[in-house]
Amino acid sequence: MDPNKQYPPASVVPGLQSRKAAQLIEYLTGTVGFTEHARFEEHGVVLHAELLWPEGGMVMVSSHAEGTLWAREPGSAQLNVYTHDPDALYARLKAADASIIRDLQDTDYGDRGFAINDPDGNLWAFGMYRGQPLPGANGTEVQDINFEGHA
Repeated sequence: MDPNKQYPPASVVPGLQSRKAAQLIEYLTGTVGFTEHARFEEHGVVLHAELLWPEGGMVMVSSHAEGTLWAREPGSAQLNVYTHDPDALYARLKAADASIIRDLQDTDYGDRGFAINDPDGNLWAFGMYRGQPLPGANGTEVQDINFEGHA
């Protein structure tokens, strides 16, 4: 068996830093719907956590460590997350009293989605838009890349 098959597909994986990483992880898993895949802590500090989106994708979360090489200001990220059913996710997050900053809407470029702030202030856009179709053979449009279902 190919040892790489046991890991999520290679992709771009955003990393978030938080002054309250454990609480951010709880919010993203308990309220938004991510699944905690891994967490490494030392003395209450989240060194590294991996959260999987059930429809594909992952985000990493760690405690903010001021003055280190990888330190980035918490709450300054903007993330776009694909979902098959933005209406159901919107209803669930609205019922959970999430900080919705853009109500559910359709766009001119074919998206249906909404946006929230997480407790740190990061912006999360959830919608059906996966980007423009990839070019296929002979100029046809093909978008059959499927990284879903690993969570």
